[in-house]
Amino acid sequence: MKIHPQLYSKNQRKGLRNRKNWFTEPDVNQRQDDGMFSLLATSLRHQTKEFFNNSTLHGVRYIAEKERPFCEKFMWFSFTAIGAVATCIIIVSLWEKFQTNPTITGLDTDFHNWDVPFPAVTICDRNPIDEELLSEYINTIWGTEPPAKADEMLKWLSTLSYQSIARASEFVMDPELVGKSDIDASIPALHPKDAVFSIVRHCENAFYDCEWKGDSEECCDLVAPVFTEMGFCYAFNSKHAEKSWPWQTQTDQFSEAYIHETDSKWSFMFNSYRNDSTIDIFIHSTEEMAGLEQSIQHSWDRRVEKVSFSVKHTYTTEDARQLSVRQRRCIFADEQRLETSNIYTYTACMRQCRMQRSRSYCKCVPHFYPKTKGYRYCTVKELECISKHVAAITDVTRCNCELGCTHTVYEVEKLTEIDISKGPVATNSLETEFVSWPMVRYKREVLFGWVDLLVSFGGIAGLFLGFSLLSGVELVYYFTLRACCAAVRDADTLRKERAERLARPKPPHDLSLVPWWKQPPPPPISRPLKVRPKDVKPSKYSPPPGYTEYLP
Repeated sequence: MKIHPQLYSKNQRKGLRNRKNWFTEPDVNQRQDDGMFSLLATSLRHQTKEFFNNSTLHGVRYIAEKERPFCEKFMWFSFTAIGAVATCIIIVSLWEKFQTNPTITGLDTDFHNWDVPFPAVTICDRNPIDEELLSEYINTIWGTEPPAKADEMLKWLSTLSYQSIARASEFVMDPELVGKSDIDASIPALHPKDAVFSIVRHCENAFYDCEWKGDSEECCDLVAPVFTEMGFCYAFNSKHAEKSWPWQTQTDQFSEAYIHETDSKWSFMFNSYRNDSTIDIFIHSTEEMAGLEQSIQHSWDRRVEKVSFSVKHTYTTEDARQLSVRQRRCIFADEQRLETSNIYTYTACMRQCRMQRSRSYCKCVPHFYPKTKGYRYCTVKELECISKHVAAITDVTRCNCELGCTHTVYEVEKLTEIDISKGPVATNSLETEFVSWPMVRYKREVLFGWVDLLVSFGGIAGLFLGFSLLSGVELVYYFTLRACCAAVRDADTLRKERAERLARPKPPHDLSLVPWWKQPPPPPISRPLKVRPKDVKPSKYSPPPGYTEYLP
């Protein structure tokens, strides 16, 4: 093989005399980048060994010991893995229990210290119209020649509900009733609530001889008019009764009625002048209002003289506030602010939801809702819009309401009919009373709170793994702060450790299926260490300068 001489300049010959220039210099930046990441990886590897050797977790130290045989390491790894999986499964089940069923409802029998509130009794006459007032009002509005359906529209407005609102289109088509525009519309078409107040029976013409706990009381001092989703009604002991009405102004602040164990009677009784119509009776909590969420307890047709009911009162302890609404499935009275009520109740939330949906569809609400800031009453023409969207407005699935944490349910237990053999076949009086003194009430309290959850987690993790809260701190400490600090502070030691690890001969890989206790693996063959510089390319052979002859 011939080696042809190469011509170099004088400066190039001086550079070739230096042997350091015979090899290509590696990329310094690339070496620094590799060194930074490799140091961090080496530090994490070292901290893993330290953590396994010094950890308080059961069985972990035996996995990292070098002197242990593979079978023993695998055994301890299996036990540790089984313990970790069992711990995770039990912790997940405990978390699901905490999220879905953290409360328990039990009986509270300490009834002697109770102030038992009497329920609100809502009396809804299916025909609340006073015929004399109706005739006078029609003559005042339309004169001697009123529209043909004037009386029907006014009666419809007095008993307006979501069930009967479909008749709105029947009256809207008559321009004599509602006018062609708002300018020439009649007063009942523009202000239906005021029209209803002008034609319904007054309290003194509807009830007489009322009794409260066995004592005679003035009926108009006990009952007050109230608009519900069932129409115009009168209510006893209701916070949502009308504060003022045209024929009387109620200035006294509402005072809830209570009963005591020593009272002669636990009842409210009234007599009705009306004996030709059916009266629907609603018995509910004082804070609530008769509506779509409540069913009629009794339709009075004068054959029953006494309605006996029982009470189921449920309250929630204050420690349940630590749970979320989704966990305890109830809302405290002061926890969520409503536009239509000062305190939260389920019926108030549903009522507000329907009002909001009515406003979103038709820009107004029916007049049977309480007057609320930001809500405008619908005219008769606008009630047609409500009737078109009544299915969407009354859809309960579109309202996100929970029960109140304190709520009361009243159930009719007994209906006492009149004795036909001793008197007339009908009666004008109806008495609503407790069937017996309430002996128990229900208490909802926390069964599984945050402290119980923490204790359960710690007990399970300690039982299966010997894990504690400080063990978790150590785990984070070893693989974050300590690993980063070691990569910066002990860089030289880590480089040396990494070089020794890379230079160490790799163990043989025996892929046979013969167990070690039958045929141990052959001892590793010692091989000389070969240190190869990284990223160094071998130099090409070139003769020294001045050589022009063939090499021997």
